[in-house]
Amino acid sequence: MIISKGITSSVEGTQEEKALDVARMVAVTPQAKEVLEGKGSQTEIQAFANEIKEQTNVNFVVVMDMDGNRLSHPEPSKVGKHFSGGDEGPVLEGKEYVSISKGTLGHSMRAFTPIKNEEGEQIGAVAVGISLKSVTEAVHKGRMGIFMGTLIGTLIGVIGRLTGGYDEHVKTKGDSWSNQNV
Repeated sequence: MIISKGITSSVEGTQEEKALDVARMVAVTPQAKEVLEGKGSQTEIQAFANEIKEQTNVNFVVVMDMDGNRLSHPEPSKVGKHFSGGDEGPVLEGKEYVSISKGTLGHSMRAFTPIKNEEGEQIGAVAVGISLKSVTEAVHKGRMGIFMGTLIGTLIGVIGRLTGGYDEHVKTKGDSWSNQNV
């Protein structure tokens, strides 16, 4: 039980860190900064965000302006609309964090990072999401790995004990038998 909680915590922490790393990476790219400063095109940021999403195996990469309006989204019809989930407020105030919320793509663990221009002023934000189903599957795989390792270790120990005990029994009986015939 304690190991299971530790695995869950470790896997969730790894997934959080993954989402934050992707968000931080996007936040410093010229593509994100340029579109927020009016120098890049929405088509470019949409293609860029989708490429990052595919390459990093996350569910979404959404770049948003300071009003919380999406400049990218896996579903192009959502671009231009306000970010969904109600948990974007703190990032628009300059805070980086992770939350769990339900948006247009379902429940997800979401990492938020501010995007700043060259002068250090916040010009937008990025949200990166990993579905809770993916997090749950990763936790399950971690637990199964520990379970299988424990099971195999136990079986090896039992087999070793049985064969070691048998060898000891044969040696003991063999020695006493040969002593009796001497």
